[in-house]
Amino acid sequence: MAIVELVANAWDAFATKVEITWPDRANGGLFSIRDDGKGMTADQFQQRWGTLDYDKLSMEGNRSTPPPELKHFGPRDPYGRNGRGRHAAFRFSDPYIIATWRDGIETSFEVKRGVNQPFEMRQLASQQRDGSSHGTEIRATTVSNLAMAADTAREVLGTRFLADPNFEVFIDGTRVTFDDIPRHSMDRVKVEVPGHGTAEIVVIDSLKSDKTTKQHGIAWRVKSRLVGSPSWVGFDHERVVDGRTSEAKRFLFIIFADFLDDSVTPDWTGFNADSVAWKETLPRVHNAIKATLSEFTADKRREAKATVRETHFTSIAKLPPAGRERWNQFVDQVVDTCPSITVDQLGQVAGILATLEVSTSKYGVISKLHDFVPDDFDALDSILQDWTIRLAKDALDEIQSRLKLIAELDVKLRDPSMSEVGDLQPLIDKSLWVFGPEYESIEFTSNKGMTEVVRKFFGATSPVSRLRPDYVIVPDGSVGLYSRDSYDPSGEVIGTDRLVIAEIKRAGIGIGSDQITQPWNYAKMLKTGGHISDATSVTCFVLGSTIEAGENEPTTRGNVVIVPMTYNVFIRRAQARMLGLRAKLADVPFLQEYVEELAPKQSNLELAGIAASA
Repeated sequence: MAIVELVANAWDAFATKVEITWPDRANGGLFSIRDDGKGMTADQFQQRWGTLDYDKLSMEGNRSTPPPELKHFGPRDPYGRNGRGRHAAFRFSDPYIIATWRDGIETSFEVKRGVNQPFEMRQLASQQRDGSSHGTEIRATTVSNLAMAADTAREVLGTRFLADPNFEVFIDGTRVTFDDIPRHSMDRVKVEVPGHGTAEIVVIDSLKSDKTTKQHGIAWRVKSRLVGSPSWVGFDHERVVDGRTSEAKRFLFIIFADFLDDSVTPDWTGFNADSVAWKETLPRVHNAIKATLSEFTADKRREAKATVRETHFTSIAKLPPAGRERWNQFVDQVVDTCPSITVDQLGQVAGILATLEVSTSKYGVISKLHDFVPDDFDALDSILQDWTIRLAKDALDEIQSRLKLIAELDVKLRDPSMSEVGDLQPLIDKSLWVFGPEYESIEFTSNKGMTEVVRKFFGATSPVSRLRPDYVIVPDGSVGLYSRDSYDPSGEVIGTDRLVIAEIKRAGIGIGSDQITQPWNYAKMLKTGGHISDATSVTCFVLGSTIEAGENEPTTRGNVVIVPMTYNVFIRRAQARMLGLRAKLADVPFLQEYVEELAPKQSNLELAGIAASA
């Protein structure tokens, strides 16, 4: 790991040549690594080496640009992100000497582990140097007891740094080549592209996953030159392997395809998308790579399938044969087509499928998920971080119920053709919260005893609905009474604390002095009958299409308050109390039927208002 990190630092510095002196296990010797990268000034060294966790990406950018003399080279993707790889030098020596030169000046430093801080640095010397040269050298000052031999080090570096032919690594004067990679870590696959040529894929397996996909992925070589950068994302933006998997951090596929010489873009960053040779080569190569990875992961996939089946054995045993067959086919297809999925993820998905098999909705939710775009999945994940499905459903059910209630009131209150206004009272039962927050936080119930008193007030001519015994049907509307008991200190009922009377006038009927006077009579009768007392707080809401001039304000007589209100105000108040969600959610399916009904009703109401004014 340490030698890979130090060579990666040379790569990031845009070196083309790295020379390593490897200590001999028998005779000892001192380790050193030298590169011809861009080097550092003294200030740059102090900044980069002097910070324990150096933020390399923000300070140097996410691409490494070549030095001026390498005019035909494109930028490189840096291997490191936080500069921690430089600490790998401590594996070979403590302290160590580092010399770095650029812009005609070479500066050397001693770096050692600190006593009161992680490490300490001191400048040793500074001298003039050829202004055209640049690079960095790290030299050990103590003998390293390394268990790894030089040939093993060449194997390690060969499996990671052979993608770009312009990046050469030498150990003890011997260049690292494909010959240094052991047979069990390398394979060759030929891909025929009819009419164009044969591509050779060199498959390199580093045997151990690195911390990053850098120096892994797919690298294209044409005429001994690298095209673009090694990556698991193809030039057609197809991601061949998920970069988070261990395979992505372990394998390197180098494709030699000299016959694509005419397909390379002038800057060598990719291939011409319109090239026939490229379009016919790419899918064949990608299929060969996927087949290789599939063969490598075959045992892993079989183990994953067996683990998931064992985990969900009890649930699957309860399914009917057809359900079990579907479930088994699903597990096989997911593992085979999505080899990057982990066993835990597969187990979670398979568990969901098993639950769907026994659910009433079956796979309805799957069809909905299929229509999701990426942002929908992110939004759903965000919701589920704060809510359970059950809590979210309870909240949304309440919102849906109230929005439907508002829409239904909006339609029915505007319908002058309605003869049975008693249909509105059940809606008012559910919408007391519109009148104010106190009517939502306190439990109010329909009072049948008081209803009977008001019904008798209208005499035998008042129609009585067997379907609506809780409401009084009056000639121009209906009346509902809702009360809340009062209690003594011991918790016993001692009377009525609050009474709400909701009088709903038929659509098209206005509110005048006669309509406002009527609730006083209700209150007097109820008081005479012993249902309420002077201590009872009585609020009567009278709802109608219009309000006569001078009758808009609430009036109070003793413990009775009468509040006239138009349907428009009632609906607007309801919408405001629901935070304007009706307008924001106007396109939801459960409101569409009311949208279609409301348009003609509004026109009729406008005509009724004109007629009333006339």
